[in-house]
Amino acid sequence: MKKTGLLLLCVLLLLCFAGQSLAYLQVGSEAPDFKISDLEGNKVSLSDYKGQIIILKLGTTWCPGCIGQSADLLKIGPILKDQGVVLVDVFIQETSRSVRKFLKGKDFVMPTVPLLDDGQAHAAYQVYLIPRLLIIDQKFRVVHDGLRLNAKEVQEKVAALQPPVAEEVSASTENSMPCSPSQ
Repeated sequence: MKKTGLLLLCVLLLLCFAGQSLAYLQVGSEAPDFKISDLEGNKVSLSDYKGQIIILKLGTTWCPGCIGQSADLLKIGPILKDQGVVLVDVFIQETSRSVRKFLKGKDFVMPTVPLLDDGQAHAAYQVYLIPRLLIIDQKFRVVHDGLRLNAKEVQEKVAALQPPVAEEVSASTENSMPCSPSQ
């Protein structure tokens, strides 16, 4: 019995550490696409949101970390909405009924697309640990891929993807005026 417990612990540790390095996508790589159903049965592709900043959350309705990640995203929903972010929330091995119950009463403010995975997203992203959170830029490139991020970390990563403010651009242009030949 002791050997079985020790073996199980070793396998879990191996999955936690090796699984993380093997499963995550490299920053800068193109996000794998998938086409799965929303809660009404309509097919939705991740690439439908190309051109926007995408937060892709892969998880379940029952996982404590997934619930916490959803709560963090709820907190900063208004900020993410102002930054043009869409949340694509993929539920793995869930029914539309369980997802509807989970989402009831939650107002993410930002555009949110709950999807039911049929195995495509799970396979495309090699999901071993949840919650899995990816931030994908407007060019459909992975900016972050990993486990749960807190609200501040999400805000910082999304803010880095925002175009410079026009006033800052014009001010820096004015300060870089070339010298006249007589100077």
